Amino acid sequence: MNRPFWVLTLAIIAFPVAIIAADTTTAIRVDGMTCPFCVATSEKSLQKITGVKSVVTNLDEGLIEVCASDQSKLDDETLKKLFLDKGFTFVSSKVTVGCKK
Repeated sequence: MNRPFWVLTLAIIAFPVAIIAADTTTAIRVDGMTCPFCVATSEKSLQKITGVKSVVTNLDEGLIEVCASDQSKLDDETLKKLFLDKGFTFVSSKVTVGCKK
């Protein structure tokens, strides 16, 4: 097959992927957050990550929900380091497609 055919085929396949890309919610479990100041410093650090759109914390449950673009670097290693630097313990994270309104 000739080259233009392959370029067109690739464009047709790749284009829907760009459309499908969506925001994600990362639910993060953290131990050691005991006060509103803990929440504020954690949220501020998370909001500095490129692509993060919103951060909501439930202090009683030790749960932080981060709405971000699916391109954001919110992997377990990044989160573990971020919370360790703040004096907290990263427990786990779970990513779902979409963000709450």
